[in-house]
Amino acid sequence: MSKLKKELTLSQVIAMAAGGMIAAWMVEIRYWFELSGTGSFWALFTTAILVIPLGLVYSELSSMLPFAGGANIWISNAFNWDLGWYFDWAQFLLYVLAIPTVAYGLVTMSNYFHPLTFEQTKYIALFMLILWYFITNMEIKILGKIQNLLFWIMIFASIFVSANFIFSGNWSLQNLRPWFPKGFSGYSAAVGILIFKYIGFDLIPQLSEEANYERKDQWKAYAGAIGLTFLIYGLAIIGNGGIVSVDWIIKSDIVDPRVADFIGKHYLAILVVIAGILGTITTLSGFWLSASRCLYGAAQQRQLSPAFAKLNKNGQPILGNIVVGIFAIYFTVFAPEEWVEYIYTIYSFVAGVVYFMVVLSYLILRKKHPEWERPFKIKHGMLMGLLALAFTIWVIIASLSEIAISSLYLLGAYFTIGVAFHIYAKIMQKKEPEKWKPVVLGPEDIKNHDE
Repeated sequence: MSKLKKELTLSQVIAMAAGGMIAAWMVEIRYWFELSGTGSFWALFTTAILVIPLGLVYSELSSMLPFAGGANIWISNAFNWDLGWYFDWAQFLLYVLAIPTVAYGLVTMSNYFHPLTFEQTKYIALFMLILWYFITNMEIKILGKIQNLLFWIMIFASIFVSANFIFSGNWSLQNLRPWFPKGFSGYSAAVGILIFKYIGFDLIPQLSEEANYERKDQWKAYAGAIGLTFLIYGLAIIGNGGIVSVDWIIKSDIVDPRVADFIGKHYLAILVVIAGILGTITTLSGFWLSASRCLYGAAQQRQLSPAFAKLNKNGQPILGNIVVGIFAIYFTVFAPEEWVEYIYTIYSFVAGVVYFMVVLSYLILRKKHPEWERPFKIKHGMLMGLLALAFTIWVIIASLSEIAISSLYLLGAYFTIGVAFHIYAKIMQKKEPEKWKPVVLGPEDIKNHDE
C-alpha cells in the first residue's frame, strides 16, 4: 500500500491547523456580534480556555496513534471498527462543509474591490474549488511551504491593522460597552457556537502521519494553533468594536475594511482584505487535505475500498481528492444565502458529538491500554479528560438550541450515504474476505508507517 510522505515541519503543521481556524473573520464577525456583541471577545476567550483540555486529549492521542483519520482510529481502538467508521464520516462532513464556507468567505472579501451578487459569488466559489482540486494534488512539502509563507504574512498583517485601529485616535474603550447586550444567554450561546472557530486544531491528527518532528511535540502544534487563533480574532473584535457600534457591524457586509475606510485609512482596508484572502487560501488547503486523509485512513482500516488509499506520483490520495471535490461542490451549489448561520450550527453540533466520542475514547484507552507508549502524556489525565467531556456536552447542547430543522434533514441525508458505504464494506467482507478484512491500526503499525 502507498504511504504518505513525512515532510511537514512543526511550523507548517501549525500554519495548516491555525489556517483552518483563521479565515474570513471580517465577513463572519457580523454573526459574532449578533450573538453577543463585544462580549463575543469573552466568549472566544472562554472557549479558548475550555478547549485546552480537549487540545491536550488530542495531543496525547495523536502522539500515541499518529495516523491519518485521527478520531476514526482512536474510536475504533476504544470501541469498535464499525463505530469508528461513522465518526470518520462525521469528521469528513466537518471538513467538506468548511470548504465551501471558506470559498464563499474568500469571494465575499473580494466584494470590497468589486461588489458581487450572491449568484456571482457562488459561481466564482465553484470555479475556485475546481482550481483547488488541481492544487491539492501537488506534493505536500510544496503545499506546506506555500501555506507557511501565506499564513505568517496574514498573521503579521492582521495584527498590524488591528493595532492601527486601537491607536487610531478613533478607538474608545467606552464604545466596547455593554459587553453583554443579550446577557448570559447570549454569551452562553456564543460560547457553544463559537467553538466553530477553533475547529481546525483537529486537522493536526489528520496530518500527523506526514509530520516530520518528534511525536512528543504534538502539543506544541495544538497550543500554537489555538493561541494564534484567539490572538487574531480577539484583536479584530476589540479593534472594530472600539470604533463602531454593534448595529453598525451587524449591518456591514465586510467589517474590517469598512472600519478602515470609516476612519480614513484606505490603505489599511486594502491590506486587511489581502491578509484575509491569504489566510483563507491556507484554510482551503488545510480542510481539503484533512478531508482526503479521513478517507485515506478509512481505506487503511478497510472501512472504504483500498482504492481510497492509492496515491498519485506526488503522494496525494487520488480518489480521496475527487470525492472531496464532489462533496465540496455539492455544498457550494446548494448553500443558502445565509450560509454563515447555516454552516455554524451544523458544524458546532457535529463537532461537539465527534469531540465527545474522542474524549470518551481517550478515557477508555487510558484504562484499556495503559501500557501503550504515549510520547506526550497529560498530567492529571483523568481530570483533564472529564473537563474536556463536560465541555463537549456544553457544545452539543448550545448548538442544538440554535440548529434549524432543515439542518437536521441535511444531516440525515448525509449519514444515509455513510450507512450505504458501511453496508457495502460489510458485503465486500463476505465476497472478498482477504482484501476487505477489517483492520484497526494500533501502536504495532507505527513502525510500518514510519519506514
